[in-house]
Amino acid sequence: MLELEDRILEFVKNEGIPLVTSEIAEKLNVDRRVLLRRLQRLAIEGKVKGRRVEAANGIWIWWL
Repeated sequence: MLELEDRILEFVKNEGIPLVTSEIAEKLNVDRRVLLRRLQRLAIEGKVKGRRVEAANGIWIWWL
């Protein structure tokens, strides 16, 4: 679990721009639903920021 969180944080940090969940999932080779749950947990912990894009149904963007 911790290893995936570290990979997520490192990838988002290195990209330096907001990313959609599917982009992160594809690059890290992780199921999008699994990744979304992990990102939401990281957001609750204050490690990442994210928000749902209103114009697109169910798409979240994430950044540090």
